[in-house]
Formats: sequence, C-alpha cells, structure tokens
Amino acid sequence: MKKLILLLFFLPLAFVAFAQSGNNDILFTTSGEIIQGKVVKVTSSTISFSYPGESLVNEVSTADLQKIVFSSGRTQSFSAASGTAATPAEAPKEIIASAPENNPIPREEIFLGPGSIDNNKLVVVPSSFNKNGTFDKDTSSKITQFATNYLTQTNQSLPIEVQDMPKTISMLVDAGIGFQQLATSPVDKLQGALKAEYLVIIEVNETQNQSKPKSSGFYDDAPAQTSESSLRYDIELVVYGGQGKEKYSSKLADERSFQSDVASAGQEGWKTGLKYVLDQVLTSANL
Repeated sequence: MKKLILLLFFLPLAFVAFAQSGNNDILFTTSGEIIQGKVVKVTSSTISFSYPGESLVNEVSTADLQKIVFSSGRTQSFSAASGTAATPAEAPKEIIASAPENNPIPREEIFLGPGSIDNNKLVVVPSSFNKNGTFDKDTSSKITQFATNYLTQTNQSLPIEVQDMPKTISMLVDAGIGFQQLATSPVDKLQGALKAEYLVIIEVNETQNQSKPKSSGFYDDAPAQTSESSLRYDIELVVYGGQGKEKYSSKLADERSFQSDVASAGQEGWKTGLKYVLDQVLTSANL
C-alpha cells in the first residue's frame, strides 16, 4: 500500500518535470555528458548555447558533440573526427532511429529546468524616434507602447504572446541593458535577456519642411502665396527570429503637405504609417 502511495505521489511530479523540458535542446557530448539548454548559434566549428534560466552564452566545439536533439524533435548529428555537422544522408541510421518524433530522449536523461527562450513570444524592443535628427524620448516611448498594444489587439487568432512594455523594460534593466546599449547589443543577446524568439525593432524619423510664403512682385497685383509645410516619416521595422536571424523587414516613407501650422497638423502623424507596417508583421509567412 505504501509503495502504491509513493508511486502515485512521484508520477505527477515526473510528468510535470518532463513537460517543462519541452522547450530545451539536448546536447550529447562524445564523452557521454548530456547538456540541456537552448542553442542560439550554430557554426561549422562551434555551438553556442545558454543553460536553462541563464542569459550567458557558452560555446562547445562540434568535435566534442555526438548530436543535438532540438526541442522541435529534430536531431542534428556530428562527425567526431572532422567536427562538422553530418548531413542527413551521412547520419548513422541507428542514431536517427533512436530519436522518436514525440519522445526524442528517455525521461531519465533529462536535466529538469525552465526553458531559456519562449518560442512563441514576441517583444517590441524600445523604439527610436528622431525629429529632424534629434532623439525624442517621450515619442519613442509612445511608439513602443502603441506598437505593443496594436500587435496585441491584432494577435487574437495566432498562438503568439506579445509581451507588455513594462515587463520588457524590467527585463532589460535586470540584464544591465540600457537604451544606449540597445543599438550595439547583438540580437541574440537581446533574445536571451528578453527570453523571446521574436523581436520587433522599430525606428521612426520625422522631417519637417516649411517653405516661406512668396510675396507679390512690384507689378504683380496677385496676393502673396500662403506658406506650405510638409512632414515626412521614414519608418523602418525589422523582425528577428530564432538565433538572431532576420525574418521580416519593411521600410515606408510617408510624406504629407499642409497649408497650416506643421506642428499641429503633424501631431502623432507617424501612427498611420506605423499601422501599415505593423499590419504586415503577424501576417508574414515567416512567423
């Protein structure tokens, strides 16, 4: 009876622990060590990965790896002699056969821990707004919040979670990444800090042009022409996916003319163009 109670107690724990490991990749080394983490970069000679719950990127030589079983169920095998990844045709049949599609590795071989990156999470990175070449902090914040809210509202039919802006700011602060470091931080580092597969980076530049009114000539009885102003918005949006790879990009130039005060006419005029490029993000075939 006691054995039955213990079995019923540990069985749910084992099931929950196994479910938590589904977002992690498993690296099998030639020495027999099993490493669980999230692969962020693959080259011909090295594999970069992060341990569960950590943003620090580690490297291991492909010569020291036997294979990687990704969280998707795909297996990538390596040649211990050359240190290069084996093609599907070169991979030993027994290795491929040992990785069932729904259960790639036995439960007892899994190191239990939380996944480092959520494969279905999208984050709008704090945006940049420049007005006539000068950075505008308040409008930059408005654009980030607007894009986050807009993508959240239009994301009702897709299994993608759009992270709210306060949480994004908090995670960047915890990782020691300020706004000044955003432009120079590698995309894969940002993905690790924000624990998200998809990053949306937006830059908006506003240019104001105002022509002077033309006065009438000495012999010209026609009234002087009124001044005409114009606003131009150059919007660039890039979506990055797994391993920091660019998945989608869009550039838009939106220019309008006004026969009135350009400041009042162009208040938050970036919204129209930004809506247009945001509408294409979630409908992109690459997401």
